[in-house]
Amino acid sequence: MVNGLSAARTAMPPFIITLATMLVARGAALRFNEGRPIPVPTSEEAFLALGNARVVGVVPVPVLVMAAAFVVTAVLLHRTRFGQHLYAIGGNREAARYTGIPLARNETAVYVACSLLAGLAGMIHASQLYSAEPGSGQGFELNAIAAVVVGGTSFTGGIGTMPGTLLGAIIIGILDKGLNQAGVHFSLQYIVKGLVILAAVYFDVRRRAGRR
Repeated sequence: MVNGLSAARTAMPPFIITLATMLVARGAALRFNEGRPIPVPTSEEAFLALGNARVVGVVPVPVLVMAAAFVVTAVLLHRTRFGQHLYAIGGNREAARYTGIPLARNETAVYVACSLLAGLAGMIHASQLYSAEPGSGQGFELNAIAAVVVGGTSFTGGIGTMPGTLLGAIIIGILDKGLNQAGVHFSLQYIVKGLVILAAVYFDVRRRAGRR
């Protein structure tokens, strides 16, 4: 909520706001845990099942959670007035303001929803690790950025779909697994992901320039 209100009511760039609060949250986690992992007791069966159980012995619970989140988010984004307002704000913020769309309320709602989903992902990750690791998840933001950009979401706003984002996440996941199985050093993996993001942004810029 703080990020959303800061982005909506100040002139600060949203990317800088979220980057700064990410560092604050990471530092707070390290301080709270004193740099040590907190193990999850085996008695917490429900929590551990969130990241490790399978339904009917086949489908992993995290896949079902992802599918449910995908459906709810896709409906909100593509089938509601709220979603239409978000596209309008992303496409032209000033035009959206003049049409009477409540910018601060909608933007803050998006940040809150994003935080809830990130918290859910963190719970699943902690369940899979059987512990709360204060340093875990570093670099995940790069995968998230790569997934949405490769999936066709525009950095300048107003363009993007849930199916495209899912496809982008699958592509990045396959890329990660492929590089790991090929024995590529992790430093080169960062280079590859960075080049993929640059290429995706370049084609996005070219696409938007062609529409003018």
